[in-house]
Amino acid sequence: MSNNKLDDVCKILKDVEFSNDINTNNMAVRFIVAATRITNEMEWKNATNDGISMHESRLFLNSNYDTNLKENTRESLRKNGAKKLETVGLARNNESEGIATNSSKFKWYLDDDFFDLVRSYGTSSYEKLLQKFLPNRESRIQLLRSTREKTMIPIKYQGHNFKLTPGAHNILHKEVIEKFAPKFAGGSELLYVGDTANKSLIFEKSKLQQLGFPITMHKIIPDIILYNEKKRWLFLVEAVSSTGPMSIDRVTQIKNNYKGNAGLIFVTAFQNWSVYKKFVNKIAWETEIWIADFPDHMIHMNGDRFMGPR
Repeated sequence: MSNNKLDDVCKILKDVEFSNDINTNNMAVRFIVAATRITNEMEWKNATNDGISMHESRLFLNSNYDTNLKENTRESLRKNGAKKLETVGLARNNESEGIATNSSKFKWYLDDDFFDLVRSYGTSSYEKLLQKFLPNRESRIQLLRSTREKTMIPIKYQGHNFKLTPGAHNILHKEVIEKFAPKFAGGSELLYVGDTANKSLIFEKSKLQQLGFPITMHKIIPDIILYNEKKRWLFLVEAVSSTGPMSIDRVTQIKNNYKGNAGLIFVTAFQNWSVYKKFVNKIAWETEIWIADFPDHMIHMNGDRFMGPR
């Protein structure tokens, strides 16, 4: 066991056959020391696994490992760190608890068995736990993939056939696309939908740019974008399970960045009445509200007409 915990993690990941070519700059290595909140001065037995966000991970690494990671490296830390570990059963998140990925409550953890192994590093029990861990590795990966595939959310809409990863947020995405869009958006073309695991699952980039969405807007566009070519209306739908309705600030930000001349219709979608009531005082005027439990109805936040751009 070295004095550098990043070196320790490199050794652990080689031991569990994650990769034979790995170094301390690897995002998976960095994520593990952040997720366990371990510093070079601590012993591995004092590591924790209480959950951490990508923002918290970046701050922890900068404070304790002099990494100088910028805000725009969070996606790399998620994709090349936590997400890669998740695909081989070494990490998990709390999305299955109905927490949206854009919520402040969304956290990443090490898988429990893997955490037990990591925490034992440098002790006499490490080798025994490693020998127990390795034979189960492939079966865990297969079980993980099988379970994920069985719980994937299928969506069919105007020739699109795709699946979203499981979770309350994506269940609401399905409701919006299959129920709201045909009834209230006139069967509009689907230009964008962001899966919680793949932010650009359906992303008609060139069409959106032609309509006036600069590529720099990708970080602020809503969960779902639909386009009614006949009326030249863009439906911008934010699916809310735990955070992020179409607030005054959000609407203003989108309007200020939008460069096109299509009519913008802002919609906040909720799964049920109780979630709606939590956010109703944050929703901007002149926007629309749709509740999946009452799919044939909409709530209009004032204005001179029920549905249409302003």
